[in-house]
Amino acid sequence: MATAELQLSELIEEEFLKCKICFELYKSPRILPCLHSYCEQCLEKLLEKGKGTICCPECRTEAHIQGRVSNIKTNFYIKGLLDLFESKRNKEAVCSVCQSCSDTLIQLPTLVCSFDTEDEYKINITGIANFENGDIVIADKDNSVVKQFRPNGKTVGNTSVSEECCPCSVTVCGDTVYFSSRAKLYKITVDSNIIQINNLRGSQTSYPIASYKGKYIAVSEGTLCTLSLYDSKGSLVDRVRPHGYCGGKFMFLAVNSREEFIVTDCVKKCIVVFTKTGEIINVCASTGSAKFVPFSVCVDQRDNIYAVESGRILQLSPNGEFQRVFVDFKDETFRPKLITADVFGHLIVTDKEGSIRVYKIKTFSIKMIE
Repeated sequence: MATAELQLSELIEEEFLKCKICFELYKSPRILPCLHSYCEQCLEKLLEKGKGTICCPECRTEAHIQGRVSNIKTNFYIKGLLDLFESKRNKEAVCSVCQSCSDTLIQLPTLVCSFDTEDEYKINITGIANFENGDIVIADKDNSVVKQFRPNGKTVGNTSVSEECCPCSVTVCGDTVYFSSRAKLYKITVDSNIIQINNLRGSQTSYPIASYKGKYIAVSEGTLCTLSLYDSKGSLVDRVRPHGYCGGKFMFLAVNSREEFIVTDCVKKCIVVFTKTGEIINVCASTGSAKFVPFSVCVDQRDNIYAVESGRILQLSPNGEFQRVFVDFKDETFRPKLITADVFGHLIVTDKEGSIRVYKIKTFSIKMIE
């Protein structure tokens, strides 16, 4: 009987008490006119302040907000259930070492969902990024298409690209999708038109790209060991090169909240962290094991660095120091290739064949006896 009650409790919590944006228990649940509910802080991220509207992530109904998100009606039904569950937990929670324990925080990945992006054609994902509302964007080079999905795998739309400009890397700058193809940089307009905005420097076979707070697109320039920064119209903003760094080949990159660059080098087999002025903060070239071949990288909201490396996802500190193996796929058929992180604390991982996994980065407090 106790087991059945536990299963029912978990089912209610999963289906009714978790926000469909952050996949966490609701915090200050607000109900939209379409009757879908989300956390107040999640709705804040979706609010188009210029228009004063929110587009529901589930049904796409546009809601006009009077002033602040906090003015949206509270979902008292959900709030009541949350209070009931919290009261039940408090009665059951007993710490046996309260008088001699301390808190240690540890981040652990929890698989939220997984889905396939493939259709009748074989897919080759070469780029991944995400919008501020959590939507996922991928570049499928073999089929010359850019696809957009909800975090739960629901298709939002596809933009077909001509074979002459098949997409390689992809990023989202502001609310616009940009992609690189050979030595050219393109953007996709709201009408799904493809516009070339610049020719890229050098003669690399691929140019990984990333964006920084809607201000510019950073382009990794391979054996030049430099990054070129372009604004939304394709004008060169700046060019960044780490001081004294040469002889490598820059590949994947990310930009953290402090405007520091994290780049993988596929020749020197390392991860380089440097500032916009070119000062090298750290070069991570080992995890303590003999082999180290970093590939795709991203950063989370706390500027922690995550890197795909030999069938694993590694976690590094914001300064680029190796912390630990975050996820190891050695016993699975899923082989990670590309990675990105959204503002809701999700780590999105894809393999080459078209499968995507969404993990929630959860921080746990572990009681350690002193």
